[in-house]
Amino acid sequence: MGSKVQKLDAKVTPERLQEGLLERDRLILQIIISVLDEKQILERHILKERVANLIELADHDDELKETIHALLNRI
Repeated sequence: MGSKVQKLDAKVTPERLQEGLLERDRLILQIIISVLDEKQILERHILKERVANLIELADHDDELKETIHALLNRI
């Protein structure tokens, strides 16, 4: 699926590397939160508390902090 359009030798330019890493981190967080919420691995209030702890750890990165807040609001 999609293998015909996939470019296997694609490179990330240094100027776009940080942007790509931030997007990757956002997607990973979104997937983790979705899985934990859907599977009810953790009770919702505990999940919210754990994500709030991540927000505190993201104090140095305003964009990451905003992303985590947005994901938390989806729960």
